[in-house]
Amino acid sequence: MKKSPLGTILLIVFIDLIGFGMIIPILPLYAKNFAAAEWQIGFLLASYSFMQFLAAPVLGFLSDRFGRKPILLLSLLGSAVGYLIMANAHSLTTLFIARIIAGICGASVGTAAAYIADITPPENRSRRMGLIGAAFGVGFVLGPAIGGILSQLSTVAPFWFGALLAVLNAGAVVMFLPEPERHVLRSESRVPVGAEVSDRTLSGGIPVLVITYFVAIAAFAVVTMIYPQVLDRRFGLNQSQVNFVFVFLGLIGVLIQGGAIGRLAKRFGDYRLAAVGLILMAVSMAVMPFAHNIGSFLLFTVGLAAGNSLAQPTLTAMASRLAAATSQGRVIGTVQSAGSLGRVVGPSAGGFMLGWDRSGSPLVYGNTPFVVGGIVMGLAFLLSLALRTSAPSLSQTPAEIGQK
Repeated sequence: MKKSPLGTILLIVFIDLIGFGMIIPILPLYAKNFAAAEWQIGFLLASYSFMQFLAAPVLGFLSDRFGRKPILLLSLLGSAVGYLIMANAHSLTTLFIARIIAGICGASVGTAAAYIADITPPENRSRRMGLIGAAFGVGFVLGPAIGGILSQLSTVAPFWFGALLAVLNAGAVVMFLPEPERHVLRSESRVPVGAEVSDRTLSGGIPVLVITYFVAIAAFAVVTMIYPQVLDRRFGLNQSQVNFVFVFLGLIGVLIQGGAIGRLAKRFGDYRLAAVGLILMAVSMAVMPFAHNIGSFLLFTVGLAAGNSLAQPTLTAMASRLAAATSQGRVIGTVQSAGSLGRVVGPSAGGFMLGWDRSGSPLVYGNTPFVVGGIVMGLAFLLSLALRTSAPSLSQTPAEIGQK
């Protein structure tokens, strides 16, 4: 009996996300070394996601045609190059170039999700997509913690360590990760380009789901982008302390997506969990202006992180269940691309809105992005309600589907 490669692909994703998690809390403060304004920091963060937006469908298509393994390998090597450029940046322009390279290579998360879809039956995809979310969560636990320690040694030490992790990860892909058997069989059958796309790929609830995912990620990115600056100015936290707030966020994601999401999806269905997650995030953002101390801020952060942990993996699993078997990479890549576009719009808007709050007291710094983010997330919740009618099967639990 062949051992499942699930553990291997999850370990590769996990190591990759440790590197990613190290950079997120550090980058806004690192950019200030180059005299970056708030709106420039917003665009710097957005540049990564804009390139993901462009690259994710392309990498998904290439992985459908040529295999998941080579795309993952090339992406990890490219990530190492991006980290090295960041470590040696001498201007804001160089830092932008590094983030662009990193964004292109970071789009391979969709390929990893397609790999998992290849080796997972539809009824288990919410749980396994949740494991990717858990890998994100653990990456945000260990990444910021490691980054906080390394940044005390040197400002650029986290970037060098990220490059090392990416190279080691590429070696793990070469040595330990097999191409999914389902994809090998499709490649050997030499299915013509274009024959892979079915009506099922382009119809049903996928367009509604993609729009919902975009709006939700945009709203979430508005808030998460401003966390380092808000924690710095509003509560006086230093860089290491900011990193550990991200550790807190990651722990919540691990607890929910690492175990609870599978059981919850089987009991309530993907649709219901996604809707609950979206409305929970909307409420948590809307009440953030009332957080006048770090304790209440972290309490509202729990709601935000929990809602995100419920919504993101279930929306991805819903897309995977709707996609044809031969188009998993393309469809999941499109969903990831929509999320990346949201991460372009969100940080860019958040940077401008944060500038509007600069003239007020520290306790109102960040209130505008929080309120706007909550309103936009509420819109994502309303959009998600259409998924019940445009794709009724998505609101069913696996048990209900099995009764038919």
